[in-house]
Amino acid sequence: MKARRLFAGVAVAATDELRATLAELQRALRLEKIRWTRPEKLHLTVEFFGFVEPARIPELEGALAQAAAGAAPFPLQLGGPGLFGNLRHPRVLWLGVESPGLAALHAATAAALRAAGWTPEARPFAPHLTLGRLDRLQAPDKFQARLEVARGRPAQVQEVRELILYESADGQYLPLARWPLAGK
Repeated sequence: MKARRLFAGVAVAATDELRATLAELQRALRLEKIRWTRPEKLHLTVEFFGFVEPARIPELEGALAQAAAGAAPFPLQLGGPGLFGNLRHPRVLWLGVESPGLAALHAATAAALRAAGWTPEARPFAPHLTLGRLDRLQAPDKFQARLEVARGRPAQVQEVRELILYESADGQYLPLARWPLAGK
């Protein structure tokens, strides 16, 4: 059996409020070539594992179960939009995320992974909700002004209650296992 591309994350519900924000951004940026994330695929990555051999998945699941057991449910606040890359070389359009609970879940996950013999990602944790991917901008001079459309919207809050092990395959994010956040 071949290696599977895996990551741990939390689901983000495509609430009416979030769908309205997405629709507003899509209208404002309609002249740009953006590969928009479908609402049912929205998630926040807690830890990316890359390709994992099937024989190692049970130990990974054990570490994630341990991390979830020690983490309490928490609120997640979605903020305004931003861009990874710059106007000359944009890559990802995202919504900002503020959540001490998400940072704590990430830290607990990294600690449980290290205890199980895994090496967590070396990159600093930068939580964000990916809305779309870009190759280049058609109108970079107007992009920032159009992005401001969604910056003034009030923050959206959702409750996170579980940690999920996802497989990324053929453009799909498939949940393989779920653990409730059970900590106090």
